[in-house]
Amino acid sequence: MMAVAALFMPLLFSCSGGSSSKNNLLGAIPDQYAQFVEEKAEIKKEAENIKTAEDKKALIEKSEKMTAKWKEKIEESAKALSGKPVEIAECNFNITEPMSLEFDEFFSKSDLKPKFNIKGTAIAKADTQTELNYVLKSIPVYLVGYDAEGKEVFKTKAGYVDVEDVNGKAFIKANTPVKFDPVRFGESDIEGSKTAKTYKLEVKE
Repeated sequence: MMAVAALFMPLLFSCSGGSSSKNNLLGAIPDQYAQFVEEKAEIKKEAENIKTAEDKKALIEKSEKMTAKWKEKIEESAKALSGKPVEIAECNFNITEPMSLEFDEFFSKSDLKPKFNIKGTAIAKADTQTELNYVLKSIPVYLVGYDAEGKEVFKTKAGYVDVEDVNGKAFIKANTPVKFDPVRFGESDIEGSKTAKTYKLEVKE
């Protein structure tokens, strides 16, 4: 076993600590989605040279077959993630039941953006005074990924946590649970999900 150095980052209400470098959140999906996006772009380029109705019909059929092919592959990979624990580095939230992703559906059937429900539970580790202005009774919680050098490369809203007003700022009481929301994966997440090695739950503006 290789020891993983703790990461100390000056982020608002951020987690500190390291996690396994093998923490692969989305399995084969990033690579598959990248190939789908590439093939979709090629078909779009071909569309620029359409001259006849027959050409248009043939290209539509080609596009439908390509989308169906990747829909099957991505859905299979998405379903394979069900029950696989999402490793969360030490942070201001305690994971009280292991977190995992469960495939729900494709948020966009044409763009094949898979949507996942988050299973598991997490609670605030301690009373925390944030610097966020108290506007609403809850604030967003993000699932944030960092690369091997500690750079933020991935972020998706994972839910929210209830807060109280303390001197105009959002205050989180210890043991307040995170209320998870579904998360989506799209083209903008490809590179970050490939390079992220450590994942944390964080409150951000």
